Amino acid sequence: DRWRIPLPARDSAGCDANGAADGGRGPAKGRYLLSAVIAYLRSLLGMQILPHKILQCFVFDICMYFQQEHTLQQLVHYHVLLDSPELVARLKDVACTRDSAWATQACLDMALRIQEFSVVADLLLHSRQYLDLVPFLMNQREQTFEVRRLLEALEGDAAAREDDPDLLEHVVTELRAWRAEASTPAPPGTEQVTPPNLEGCESWMP
Repeated sequence: DRWRIPLPARDSAGCDANGAADGGRGPAKGRYLLSAVIAYLRSLLGMQILPHKILQCFVFDICMYFQQEHTLQQLVHYHVLLDSPELVARLKDVACTRDSAWATQACLDMALRIQEFSVVADLLLHSRQYLDLVPFLMNQREQTFEVRRLLEALEGDAAAREDDPDLLEHVVTELRAWRAEASTPAPPGTEQVTPPNLEGCESWMP
């Protein structure tokens, strides 16, 4: 992904991170370039030619660079930009660095479609969907996710624990049940349950 254009700093349109004029990065100057590229992209799709992944990533990047996030949302929603690990990574970046609700949902949907389960787990944690995370990891047999990150987030999320004082204990109980099930031999004709990645979880689960 060496052609990736980094996300610009969050600032007012037409200004750089220091508030100075950006020399033409605002929406008005970028709209022509963006419309031309999107027209080309749609013409390829109209001829049933799949646009190259680099072109799709370029469209994503210039939408963000020229602060056309609403346009980007529409392109993703209507599948003008097609599913790929590179677009999932970009959506995750927007979701996590900008707390963008639409990017979070779009990234979750796309990551599920292409089975990027580690990204789904990261976003569930980022969006504080703690109770959904353990069942998801178990059902998808996801072992790359470090459960320690979930437990650390729960310990550090005072607001979540205030809303539900039993939240941490509930999650730990689920993890213990998962560990116990994974350590029990599967009945004949069934798959063995994949164990959770409990490295570094000794303080919560001795």
